Formats: sequence, structure tokens, C-alpha cells
Amino acid sequence: MTRRLLVLVETQDRPGLLSRVSGLLHSLGANVATSLGYRVDGRARILFMVDARLEPGELAERIREQLGGEARVEAAYLGPEGAELLAEFLEDKPGLVNLLELYLDPPDLLDALLRLPEEARRRIYRVLSHSSLARIMLLADEATAQEIAGSLDPDHLARALATLEPDETVDVLQKLPEKLRRQLLGRLPEPLREEAQRLLRYPPDTAGGVMTTSVPVLRADDTVQRALQELRSGEHDVRDTVVVVDSQGRLLGLVTVDQLLRAGPGERLGSLALKPRATVEPEADREEAARIMLRYDISRLPVVDQEGRFLGLITIEDMAGVLTEEAAEDIALLGGVEAPKERYLKARVLDLFRRRILWLLMIFLVESVTANIIMGYEDVIRRIALLAAFIPLVMDTGGNVGSQASSMIVRALALGEISEKSRHDIVYVLLKEVATAALIGAAMSAVGFVFALLLSGGEVKLSLVVALTLFIVIMMADVIGASLPILARRLGIDPATLSSPLLTTITDIGVTVIYMGLASYLILGR
Repeated sequence: MTRRLLVLVETQDRPGLLSRVSGLLHSLGANVATSLGYRVDGRARILFMVDARLEPGELAERIREQLGGEARVEAAYLGPEGAELLAEFLEDKPGLVNLLELYLDPPDLLDALLRLPEEARRRIYRVLSHSSLARIMLLADEATAQEIAGSLDPDHLARALATLEPDETVDVLQKLPEKLRRQLLGRLPEPLREEAQRLLRYPPDTAGGVMTTSVPVLRADDTVQRALQELRSGEHDVRDTVVVVDSQGRLLGLVTVDQLLRAGPGERLGSLALKPRATVEPEADREEAARIMLRYDISRLPVVDQEGRFLGLITIEDMAGVLTEEAAEDIALLGGVEAPKERYLKARVLDLFRRRILWLLMIFLVESVTANIIMGYEDVIRRIALLAAFIPLVMDTGGNVGSQASSMIVRALALGEISEKSRHDIVYVLLKEVATAALIGAAMSAVGFVFALLLSGGEVKLSLVVALTLFIVIMMADVIGASLPILARRLGIDPATLSSPLLTTITDIGVTVIYMGLASYLILGR
């Protein structure tokens, strides 16, 4: 399969070098899309953008063999893998970004920029075209967007934002400080400013915050021909659906391009409009909107007010970004880390330290309870030293079982398979997890008993303690792991906040109490 690659060649400058390397690439079956080069300390540095079937490593090796041992040749797929090559090429000649942006998509440019020193990045921001700059700010994290804004004057920024759709302009504005946001709003073209101000009323984590208003909206008595003309104008972000409203702006239904193409040009839209399977109000959480779209398998979700008036449309393209952000946030929370506002490559060490240390200290202090409990059973461990060997085994098993249960319930809640508000669902979840945990506990206890028996040289009582502890701990960890996400959702907290480290800590304390208590009773008769 042919893929787009970047090839960076650095060698002694000599006449005909560019045409020679281009010829080599052509002989290897690569099609050169563009090439740029300059001299650095007497050496030529040339960047090729090619379409090739060869793997990057093989392509680079073949060119290196032809150019000689002193030539440096690097190749990588366009994307995160090639970002380092782009950054290296641009660091000495940032002005060349004006030519490269004609062949690169904003995500590839952003990946390269984040690998450059700050001063080089700021120089590039000043020479990027307005459209590229705006798209990069739209894709960038909050910290990068603010860095870009701080490198340019408000008039320049406003001209860049004017190239975006209203909902995209708002997405960028919400990343910026309030003072700068007001300055930029005042410099936007009037129609865009009015639409942006209307959208800014909704927080970014709501349905209103992710909807687009760049949608063709027509009346029921408009014709198919009128709808097709509106779509052909190219003035709207959504080009495959027409929204039909009444004279009061209330939503009547949606008409797809497919319906329009199969209908007669004089047919009225009111006769074609299909009532949407679901709608959402602008204040609804964007995750709820995503669940609705997944549940009903729809790619366009209308946003309406309490009177049913049409406000905007949530597209599956916008929702894909939302789901990615939410998933990334949940992954961070599951690890006990606050979701970062910047990309990892831009994060400062001190910020990473502050984000992680408080949670780790809290867990450390809670885990100290485990240490105190073990110290309370010091005489038991002294008399039966082999007890200590099985503590990590039982603790890790309990933590893994709890994490499995928690992950499954978080997933079920996210997909709308269960509801935290349904008493039936809660009871059903707990009963099902108790039954599942009992089966897992029985199987693991049997294995644990045999393992402990072999390791201890036939100590039946010790093996029984390990087996019973495993069974009780698995039951406890599974029920707690399943209950915490439901409890969090009922309290209005992200279920992922009650993360695996916290669950594991609770399980560790329970394991210590149960294990040592059973050992004291069954082995020492206390």
C-alpha cells in the first residue's frame, strides 16, 4: 500500500544533488510530491515528501547506499512519526513553513511545532497563513492556543478566526483568557460576532457547546429545488442534511441529501421531513448527547430549546472529538491523575509533579493504615513467617478483581447500557456481580489452596487461610468495584474519578484485616 512519507537528506552540497536524489526516489517507486532544501554550514539539507510502498527504514537505507557513507538519510511516515523530521527541518528555516503548509494538514503541522523550541514556534506562528493558524488553534490544547495568542496581535488573530465556522471560532475563544476573548469578539465581522456570542452562552462541556449553527434551515413550504440550491452554495458546515422548521422556528424534521435527490424539484420539504429519533436541550451534558447518538445510531442530533425551537445540530464528526477527549480524561482519572490542559510534550516537569504528587501522598497515607494493621499482628507473623509470603498475592488478586468490575461498570454507564438512576439496574448489577464474584472466588480459592499447600510443604491450616481470604476478598473487591462508579454517577462525579489506585488501596486494607484475622483464629486459635 502506498503511504505518504517524509525523507530528510543531509549531505555535502554539490551540483545536481536535488535531481539525483529525486531520481533515486523515482527509481525506488516513490512519487515525489514536493521537495524543499537549504544549506547549513556547507551541507545541503533537503526534505522530500513522497508517496511510496517501501518501509521508511528500507527507503532511507537504499538512498544512503547510493549517496555514500557520509550522507545522513532519515525517513518516517507523515504524522507523529515524521514530526521530528519536520521540526528539525524547520528549526533553522522557519519561513519555509509557508511552502510546507500547502502540503501538510494542520494536525501534522501542530505535531511538528510542539517539538520545536518556544522561540522557533513563535516565529512560525507569525508567518503561517490565517487559515492554517486558525485550524492549528482549533486543534491545539489550551496552553498552546494561549501561547499562539500571546505571540500575535489581536487584529491578526481576529482575521485568522474569521476563517472558521462560528462553532469552531467559539471552540478557540473558550481556550483563551476572558480579557483577550472580549478583544477578539470586538474585532470579528458582525455576523460571526453575533453568532459566536450566542454560542458562548453554553459551556464547552454541554450539547450547546459542541453544536454547530452552520446548518441549512428552511421552511416546510420551501421546495426541494430551493434546498438543493442552499446546499450547493457551500455556505454551511453541514452539507448533507436540511433542517425544516415552522414559522416559529420549531423543529419539524430533517431531510437528507438522498431524499432530496430522489424527490421532484417542486416537492415541498414539509412532505419529506422526517421527525428525528431524538433531540437534546442545549444545557444537557455532551456525554449524554454522545450516548443518545450511539443509542439511536444517528449521525445528526438536533439541539432544541424547551419550546422545541431549533438551535443547532450536533454532528458525528464533532462527537468523535468529544468522545476522544472524554476517553482521554477518563484514562487519566483512572490512573489517579488530573486530566492535563496541555499536550504531554508541552507539559512542564513541575506541572506533572503537582498533578501527581497529591494523589500519591493521599494513597500513601491511606496505605499506612495497612502497615499499622500488619504491625498489630507482628507476633502472628513472627510465629508463622510464611504468612507474609502470601500477602502480595492476595492483595494483587483483590485489586485486579475490583479494577475489572469497576472498568466494566464504567463502560456500561458510558454506553448507557445501565442507568445509575434505575433501582432495578442497580440491584441487577449488584446481584450479577455477587454471582460472578462467587464463581471467580471459588475457582481462585481452589487454585490458591493448592498453591499454598505446595509452597508451605503441606500446611493445611495456612492453605485454608489463603483460600478463605481469597474468596472473601474477591467478593468484597468485586462488589466495591461495581458500586463505586454507580455511587459516583449518582453524586454527579465522573465515575473514573474513583480510580483504580483508590480502589486498590481500599482492597489492601480489607485484605490485611481479613487475612490476619483468619490466620489468628484458624491457626493460633485466638
